[in-house]
Amino acid sequence: MLLQRLLILSLLLLGFNGFSNKSERPNIILITADDLSWDSLGCMGNPIEGLTPNLDKMASDGLIIEHCFISTPICGPSRTALYTGRHPHTSGYMGHGVQPPTWWRKNGGKFPKKSITSELHKSGYLTGIVGKHGTSVCKFDEKFCDYQQTGFGRDHNKYSAFVKDFLARAKKENKPFYLAANTHDPHHYWPRSKGENKRWFDQGMRTTDWKAYENGKPYPDPLTQYKPEEIVLPASYPDDINFKKEATLYFDGVNRMDQIIGGILKELDESGMADNTLVIFLSDHGMPWQMGKWSLYPSGTRTPLLMRWPAQIKPGRREKNAIVSAVDIAPTLAEICGINAIKATDGKSFADLAKTENSKWNRNFAFSTFNYMNNNKPQDQLAPEYSTDLYQKTEQYRPSRALNNTRFSYVWNGWADGDAQLPKQMGGAVSHLLNKHSKNQLDKNYPDYKKRAKFMKFRAPEELYDIVKDPGCRNNLAKNPEYRPVLEKIRKNMIQLLKETQDHELENYVNSL
Repeated sequence: MLLQRLLILSLLLLGFNGFSNKSERPNIILITADDLSWDSLGCMGNPIEGLTPNLDKMASDGLIIEHCFISTPICGPSRTALYTGRHPHTSGYMGHGVQPPTWWRKNGGKFPKKSITSELHKSGYLTGIVGKHGTSVCKFDEKFCDYQQTGFGRDHNKYSAFVKDFLARAKKENKPFYLAANTHDPHHYWPRSKGENKRWFDQGMRTTDWKAYENGKPYPDPLTQYKPEEIVLPASYPDDINFKKEATLYFDGVNRMDQIIGGILKELDESGMADNTLVIFLSDHGMPWQMGKWSLYPSGTRTPLLMRWPAQIKPGRREKNAIVSAVDIAPTLAEICGINAIKATDGKSFADLAKTENSKWNRNFAFSTFNYMNNNKPQDQLAPEYSTDLYQKTEQYRPSRALNNTRFSYVWNGWADGDAQLPKQMGGAVSHLLNKHSKNQLDKNYPDYKKRAKFMKFRAPEELYDIVKDPGCRNNLAKNPEYRPVLEKIRKNMIQLLKETQDHELENYVNSL
């Protein structure tokens, strides 16, 4: 009897601590979407018919963590944070263009040389990537399959073919595998939009010699073609038919994304390796509208986190209260795959949460940042040294920090002095539509269209939202006396996080309070 108990105990410990035998180590497929709003999935409550059947099935077959938050709402930095477990201001990968900026290096920053992919590769994993790359810190032995090879990241046939070959190679070489599969949908340009033209196709395919489908494009159109009256917009935007007309094509892109993921999962299931393969899905940030992409509100930073692993995760699980950050994923994979933890990460492993319903996981807030969208060479030379007034020297630098959980969203905008605006590149359809339709505002429950458009450009130094009562973050409570205790508590948490991550904006933040 004692021997039997010891055997059971040893098996349980083996399952929790990872796998020492290479043949037993789990396979990993990490799937990301590009510019996907957290509430654009059926399994997250979106009622649009036939929108995401494959991801809905994946969610029902495993675990869905409803409140995961990415580190920053910009593509490359978000993916770098995902792979390294480090926030942008600790890795130096803060935006597009020159990375890291000269002032960051002079401030003592050191660019990371390790990522979850490099460490898995060293430990014997076959590592590969298909679709969007977005970061230079990862190493793969299966050559990066770029847009040209995947039909600009939108061709489900190309993705399926790549995944089938990759899985066959892993089986032939008898290696555990890690595959990053990244769709370009629902990024602009959306399906059937005016932006889809020959010049754009050539640019994206990196050649003029590409084979067209019957639709004249290097990839198929989505299976859906939604009508405005079918659309349900995120709460950040008006319930207005004029806005829905603009967003129909976005949701068609969401459907094509789901079709690509369905093909990936089909190839995995047919390979016979699905049982011991952990499949993870999340978005790199919200949809490309103001208040979404480039913003630190939940509409910009929140993503559903789906996990399917038949050998370890019970189907039908749903975590509604747990808070997870994207920087937690790399440490989690390191533990699950039985490799040494990556040093100097800002995240922590939630492997126990993934496997156990009664986990003691306790993250109170998820921390997200924004520094700048672009840092090209002229701008980098313009500000070779960091200073607390850097936002006044270059319009691209717009430092913001946020804490989000299931109840509150807190955003600090270190640049919002009443005169500075967000860069024009971060503008877009929303403020244009708000101004255009302000004389005939159809959504009477939405704030004044013109005032809202102005707010989106200038923001406020501090923002606090009760997202249970106000999911669209329309009513700023930062100056509301009733919420003063909440504000003070969040400020203390923010100061602690800025100190822990050695954030260069700590002084600015403290002085602004």
